[in-house]
Amino acid sequence: MNKPDDFSIPRMEKKTFPNGMDFYHKKTDAEGLLKLDLILPAGIQYQKRPLLARLTNALLKEGSRSMTSAQIAERFDYYGAFILLGCGLENAYVNLYTPKKFFSFTLKLLNELLRYPSFPQKELDISLEKNLQRHLIELQKVQVLAGLEINKCLFGPEHPYAKQLQEEDFDSFDSSLLKEFHRNHYSAHKCIALLSGEVNEEDGKLVEQVLGTEPWGASGCTPTNEAPIRPLKPQKVLVEKAGSLQTALHFSIPLKIDKHHNDFKKLKFVNTLLGGYFGSRLMSSLREEKGYTYGISSNINVHRKSSHLDIRCQTDVKYAGAVVQGVYDEIKKLREQEVSGQEMNLVRNHLNGEFARLMDGPFSLSDLYMHTCSLGLDVEYYEKQMEIFQQIPAREVMELAQRYLVPDEFYEVWAGGNNQAAETLIQ
Repeated sequence: MNKPDDFSIPRMEKKTFPNGMDFYHKKTDAEGLLKLDLILPAGIQYQKRPLLARLTNALLKEGSRSMTSAQIAERFDYYGAFILLGCGLENAYVNLYTPKKFFSFTLKLLNELLRYPSFPQKELDISLEKNLQRHLIELQKVQVLAGLEINKCLFGPEHPYAKQLQEEDFDSFDSSLLKEFHRNHYSAHKCIALLSGEVNEEDGKLVEQVLGTEPWGASGCTPTNEAPIRPLKPQKVLVEKAGSLQTALHFSIPLKIDKHHNDFKKLKFVNTLLGGYFGSRLMSSLREEKGYTYGISSNINVHRKSSHLDIRCQTDVKYAGAVVQGVYDEIKKLREQEVSGQEMNLVRNHLNGEFARLMDGPFSLSDLYMHTCSLGLDVEYYEKQMEIFQQIPAREVMELAQRYLVPDEFYEVWAGGNNQAAETLIQ
């Protein structure tokens, strides 16, 4: 068993720039390369209409006050750099990977896209058409249909996390909406920047000079329009998809404790044991022993203001009822029987290896900091969690399952092939 001091995490240095931007930096083993990550509170929960947050983020590189999308792409290619854009439920992300020797050029290019995007209507219309076609394809997938229904249960049908896109949402979308959203939610004083790779003092000064000196974005844009979470009562939901040979099964239970609660750290151990790795109980029982599915997993989804445990799988229509029963059988065992010492050690070893992989790679530290900053945590949280994993007794694992994995409090969704599902639900 590893000792707790094996789980120390290097710290990134922090500085707040004159315009209010928080800046983290650390030299890591990436010779000749730099990675700059930006986190902005511009996620889906702040949008006034569907698609707005994601389109705003995606179209940052489709034109600026002085460059077209083609010129932007050509310039990044010339410097051997690239930019990744992403939009989640709570935050938007901008990630720059660049050769160190061209950082002064690529950073100024990033600044142009971040602060002065033009959001050309032509590029917006093309993106809307692509997104619509992708949306229609996704709706043919039973796992997508199950996920949409689970979100309605967890957050309420009108919450931005759960609101299902309609075809009309892709119509009458003017670029002025993106400009307004960008102006209100992409601002320096709410931005977090992280620089890793072959970092030196001059690189940090350059980031401050380009991004951290002058204010940009709306100075008072602290998001206040967060939609309230109104979960539905625990229930079973059937989503019919005629002709489907597969059924997607999705179980979810809200975790009624804050992520800072000590039990929350321990629940990762419980989740790993249940369905969090290949040797988990759900995989061993329903895949390896019974052959009902190619894969089944459980995961704890963590948001700033809520969290829930998910169990997901796809199976042949004829096995759907047996899989559902098998899931609840494994939950029952966790609640009623202490885990053996051998299995406890297997889970510990897996979690220790997972932590080692998490810290492996030149940009892994910045990835970890991005995750913690997004959730309002610090890296010490994970060090304490790893210490808990080494010490948690089997008896407490059972007690945690009794406390938080209550079968009657799960949402349960069946999507796809539904003859057997319908009969089971009626019963």
